[in-house]
Amino acid sequence: MIEKRWKAVPSQLFIADGTTDGKILIASSACHLFKVKQQVVLKSSTIPSHDTLEIKRIIDGAIYVGLKSENIDSRYNLSAYLVADGASIEAIEQKRSSVPFEEFTRAEYEEEPVVAKRVILVDECGDKYTEDNRLPVNATVNVTAGSKPGTHTIFNKLVTAANTEVFVLLPPNTEKITIMARSNKAVRIQYTFTSGESGTKFITITPGVRKEINDIGLIGATPLYFQLSLTEVGGTIVEIETWNI
Repeated sequence: MIEKRWKAVPSQLFIADGTTDGKILIASSACHLFKVKQQVVLKSSTIPSHDTLEIKRIIDGAIYVGLKSENIDSRYNLSAYLVADGASIEAIEQKRSSVPFEEFTRAEYEEEPVVAKRVILVDECGDKYTEDNRLPVNATVNVTAGSKPGTHTIFNKLVTAANTEVFVLLPPNTEKITIMARSNKAVRIQYTFTSGESGTKFITITPGVRKEINDIGLIGATPLYFQLSLTEVGGTIVEIETWNI
């Protein structure tokens, strides 16, 4: 780690021709390599090396340069630096620019309406983390094979009498159930998981509806109790399908 000096930055080729307002684009992340107020050297196969420039601003991945002798808002005309001529930017190892104490203190505070010492996270380019600029996170996720329901069972339960409780025994580890009456009539199903409650404390499946229950995680074999509001001659079949691990 270099405490008081900026490390040298090797030559970085332009990926777009220089502009009249001193704008430089390079393939690598500019804010990870260069710093504002850093003195740089520009090179091209058609122009002598230029070493009197410094970085005035880095924003949205673009570097803006101007003469070292001019203020921070100045820009240098780079229209002669072309990609076709191998235009590049680099920097030697150099002393870091100094920041006056009052400027450093001021920079710690967030603007209104916050008006407080800043504890807001920013990335290496100084941009706040937002919905579009997310905090990078590494994670290891282990997924156990076979954890999803992979075995299914079909019940075709014949119910011969209306308003009479019957049941089927659901397999152990059942995760998903579907229930529907196989009938063209207005057959209503009333179901429960407690014996004797299909007529008093139940869930209703209206006629023609296929009920689906997911993520229930039954441990052992579990009875499902139900009754029908009416049955056809010879009885009505209730279709039940289960999925389990």
